[in-house]
Amino acid sequence: MRTRLMHSAASLAILLCAAPAMAQSATADEQARIEALEQQLQQVLGVVQSLSQELKALKSSQSEPGNAAPGDAPAQNLSADTLSPIDLSKRLDEVTASVAETNARLDDVEDIAFDIDERVGSRALVRAFDAKSFDLGGMLHTAATFVDGQNNDEFAVNRLTFELFAKAELNDKWSLFVAQAFIRESNINFIDPGARLDPNFNIGSSSPLVIATATYKANDKFVLDMGRFITPHGIVNIEHFPAILLDPEQPQFLRPFGGQTIFANFLNGAKASGQFYKPFGIDGTFGYAAYAGTFTGNSDSVNYGGRAFWSFADTGITLGANVGGGRRDGSDSDYVLYGADLLYDKGMILWKNELFVTSEDQGGDRLAFYSQPGLRFGDSWTAFYRFDFLDDGTEAGDRKEHSIGFTFKPIPQVHLRAIARLNRFDAGTGLTGNDFPSANAENYQLSATFSF
Repeated sequence: MRTRLMHSAASLAILLCAAPAMAQSATADEQARIEALEQQLQQVLGVVQSLSQELKALKSSQSEPGNAAPGDAPAQNLSADTLSPIDLSKRLDEVTASVAETNARLDDVEDIAFDIDERVGSRALVRAFDAKSFDLGGMLHTAATFVDGQNNDEFAVNRLTFELFAKAELNDKWSLFVAQAFIRESNINFIDPGARLDPNFNIGSSSPLVIATATYKANDKFVLDMGRFITPHGIVNIEHFPAILLDPEQPQFLRPFGGQTIFANFLNGAKASGQFYKPFGIDGTFGYAAYAGTFTGNSDSVNYGGRAFWSFADTGITLGANVGGGRRDGSDSDYVLYGADLLYDKGMILWKNELFVTSEDQGGDRLAFYSQPGLRFGDSWTAFYRFDFLDDGTEAGDRKEHSIGFTFKPIPQVHLRAIARLNRFDAGTGLTGNDFPSANAENYQLSATFSF
């Protein structure tokens, strides 16, 4: 029995010495687990020490004269406060089992440490200087496009974007989020006066700071973002990231990227938002967003507005209302914006609809809308069609776009697409009074988005 006790104590001492060495190669989370195991080992060692003292007391009690009657077994002469050898054996068995369990758990921690070492090697782990947690992600998006115009054809790998996302949790209320992009791309540029006959690509490079916000979240009902944020209007602009979108070429009213065709895609300022689940006991969710900020192209004027929405419980229907206003880029024209959006997202069907109309101080009022029904086949395949209309307030003529496409996700982080678009340009008049004929153009695009 004494040999078993010494063997158990020796095993525990070896394990206790090995734990700090393994902790050096583990991450912060594994270090915490190892420290917890060390505390449990200390408790087990205390029990072993207590048992050792009881064993010595037992042997001393048995060796004292007068304590044993002739012919009686030593166990029969123990007092009521002294453990019998059977009880002591049971306790030692329990300690041995506890040591075996602790040994197995330390083996698991050691395996985790070895696995981390294999994956990380000599590379340093990303750590936040003074934050509760730090997350790093990103995405790579690329597209190849062929344009069949009335005057000529063009082909190019016209989009290559790498974007990094970083989020730091400062505490339970405060956090930071940054999206930094590195872009080589070109839209389809029509270089004729009416911008409809002669397609061309003009690929350039840029590295915009897409999003940079400091966020205070009191609760789900109130969240405050400060910095550069996505303007909270409609559906697609809020979703924004190509990994989510069926068609990464956003509707015409959101082109060009970072522009202000109907409203600014991004603003620098402050945004308050929140959601109320089952308000007043009604099944559904009410959400809101209100903002004020400046547009990069017109930084001396404030744009303002917001969106409110209601999700009808488990029906898959979300209805939104939008209002806003501000000043146009490069002019003294103020505008007021009104809009509505409708989303149906349930089962196989994903259907997005948005409509916006503006009242302009100068030039014609603007109108834009689209409808995009989609059909999902399992978790991987989606087929969709989009009709997209834009009246930009000029006399150049309305623009209509028909898109049809298929998307495939072999894994959740990879989004592959094949899309055909047919553009229809109505006849119009330029600023100098020259007439622009109606025209058609088609483009065919393959794109892929990889996110992590």
